[in-house]
Formats: sequence, structure tokens, C-alpha cells
Amino acid sequence: MASRRLSTTTALRRNSVLDNSKKGCDPDLVPERAGSTGSLVTLIPPDKDQDVAMSRLLSDLETMKHLMFMTRVGGYTKKDAAARRVGRDERQHAKELVNYTIVIKKSLIPRSVLHNIGDDEFMPACKIPVDNGHIEIDEPYMVIGCCGLNNIDLANRCSEAGIILDARFWRTGVSTEALYLTLKFGFETLCLHRISLHTTEGNLGMRGWMEKAVGVEVECIRKDVLYLGNDKYIDSWDYTVFDHDWYLSVEKNLRARVAKR
Repeated sequence: MASRRLSTTTALRRNSVLDNSKKGCDPDLVPERAGSTGSLVTLIPPDKDQDVAMSRLLSDLETMKHLMFMTRVGGYTKKDAAARRVGRDERQHAKELVNYTIVIKKSLIPRSVLHNIGDDEFMPACKIPVDNGHIEIDEPYMVIGCCGLNNIDLANRCSEAGIILDARFWRTGVSTEALYLTLKFGFETLCLHRISLHTTEGNLGMRGWMEKAVGVEVECIRKDVLYLGNDKYIDSWDYTVFDHDWYLSVEKNLRARVAKR
């Protein structure tokens, strides 16, 4: 009986892949303001009241140590963060990406982390408008990162997923849920065929997550594509998840990891 249920589930997932292949990617499905709610984190659209928190995040050396090609000398000012947000909003309007800010309610912050959080880092409870209504955050919360889909190519049904997470929240389950929600939207709403994730050789945490949690091996190593300044370059380690992988195993495995936290 169990094997029959498994076979039925597998067949349904395969059918989902075939259905999505026939649908293609509808540009109207790329939202102006995207959001998603998980059991640990909430993904909300970027807004100007997040600029101070994002400038702090993008200036933190530990948080950005594997993203040195994105850093600025002296860090990001509030004005820099605002300019980044506006630029990415314009690209989202052009259907080129989907932006999320990762936030967490105060009551859900792990105790091991809470003592490192300043009172000034919390934002008040609020309702946040999104395309299909609003997301209500009913208690103080804090901005802990950003994630989303970049370089969306609707014609070829592919994109890149990325995440920047406050180093204080590494290894807490936050990144797994944030990326799970991001990939789920990409495959199940946008009907993408392939989503790649790019990291660097030294980012053992992300590489381990891709290989153990997601279950994919590095697809390719692109030599000297990330410029660090002063004539220095580093390689990009690229991983890829396909829609058939998502429906047959990845979605189930990541959902189980989120549930176990």
C-alpha cells in the first residue's frame, strides 16, 4: 500500500513537470510586490523603512565574507542601500527578478541569537501590502537578510536564486526555509525549468547545503568571473536544480528539513 502511494505521488509530481512545460512562463506571474510566510521566517517586499537595516547588513564583514565582490570600501550607507533597492525594484518591474526581504518575528528568534540583538534592530508590528493582499506581522520583527530570483529568463524558463543572511542567523534553519520558499515560487508559480545558485569555493556552508540538503553536485566552476578589485578575481561554483528534481525529491527533502527545525 505504501509503495502504491509513493508511486502515485511520484506520478503526480512528474505530471506537474509536464504541465508546467506546456504552460511556459507567464510574465504576469512575476509580481510587483512579492511575499511569502513560513513557519520561521517571513519574506516581504523591500521598502524604504528597511534601508538602515540593509545598509548595516551589507556592511557587516562576517555576513559578507563570502560575497566580497559585492562589498564597498567603508560599507553601505543608507543612501547606498536605498539606491540598491530602487534599482532592484525597477528590474522587478521589468520582470527580471523577484526581490524578498527576510524578516523574523521576535518570538521566533533562537535564544542562542537573541542576546546578540539590539533593541534598535526591531521594527514595529505592521501590515505589509503585497500583490495579492497583505502580510500581517503581529509583533516586533527584524530584518535579517534578503533573497530572491535574479536574471529571470522567461523565454528559456531559467533563473538564479540568491541569499544574503545576517551571520548571526547562520546554521539556525533560516536560510533553508527562505530558499525553500524562493525555489517553491520559482518552480511552482513561475513554472521555471532550471534555477541555479552560485557560490564560491570557500563558502563551505552553502556548498554543503547544496550537496547534502538539496542533493546536487557542483555543475561547473567558472574561473575568475567575480572581481574583488585590485586585479584580483575568484571563481564561481555553480549548482543547479531542475524542475524534475524539485518535484521528485528536492521539495520533499527541504520541506522535511524545515519541519524538523
